[in-house]
Amino acid sequence: MKQGIHPRAGLSSQELEGVRTLWETCNHHDGIDIKLNWGTLSSRPPGITNDFLYYENDVIVGFLAIYSFLSTEVEISGMVHPAARRMGIFSALAQAAVAECRRRHVPKLIWINERGSASGKAFLTQLGAAYAYSEYVMELRDDVQAASDAAAPADATIALRPAVQADAELLVALNAAGFGMPEADAREYVAQTLEGDRERTWIAELGEARTPIGKIGAMLDPAERRGFIYGFCVAPPFRGQGYGRRILGATIALLKEREQMAHVKLEVSVENEGALGLYESCGFRTTSANDYYVWMVG
Repeated sequence: MKQGIHPRAGLSSQELEGVRTLWETCNHHDGIDIKLNWGTLSSRPPGITNDFLYYENDVIVGFLAIYSFLSTEVEISGMVHPAARRMGIFSALAQAAVAECRRRHVPKLIWINERGSASGKAFLTQLGAAYAYSEYVMELRDDVQAASDAAAPADATIALRPAVQADAELLVALNAAGFGMPEADAREYVAQTLEGDRERTWIAELGEARTPIGKIGAMLDPAERRGFIYGFCVAPPFRGQGYGRRILGATIALLKEREQMAHVKLEVSVENEGALGLYESCGFRTTSANDYYVWMVG
């Protein structure tokens, strides 16, 4: 009979089912939507401990996940069953995760807290983590009419093609220009996003010359038929001309028609009013918000 913490380098189908049951229970009880990145959880790299399960009598009552996109930082999210809270379970999971990050020499831990989780905020306050930023979670609504893209030239066709390893330098340049990423971080990020089997990255090309003007990615959760858009940017010379709306529209069509995703979500910084307006014009509506806290490993 399983008891206590069980670190995992990849989750079995049975463990994923137990985590999903816990996730649904916590969300229903607290009226929130905890961010867990299901596509990542179901396709973990072998040999790397990123997940921590807490069992009571063979039942998963606590879970914490590490998401690593750069060697210098990780994101962390987790939860504890409502009936098992205030027993030190999440603190124990957090200590195990911090120890793993120290072993990997990762200095920066970014904790994700769904804004409606008072217990999560209390834990992070007690930990001494500093609030860093917030992002709105938005979901595509089929009952919302998307705005037209009249701002873009009528003959300026946009085509999306899958990114391949030969596009690495292009993707590095787009990430650096679009997100202000240092070159070393951009290279590491691109290498990871091109390797995942549940991830998709597309290059947006303009006109007959097929000029690359942007990129966009998505994480897929086939079990729930959910697609999560991320890493969307348009090269600076092509911004403000309506191309972003066309790229986003083409991506939505790919996710729904080719990838068979029934639900499409994304996150946007609460301070990025331009992107927020773009997503709303394409039919996305805000459903929740995540607050991000930073804690540096001593």
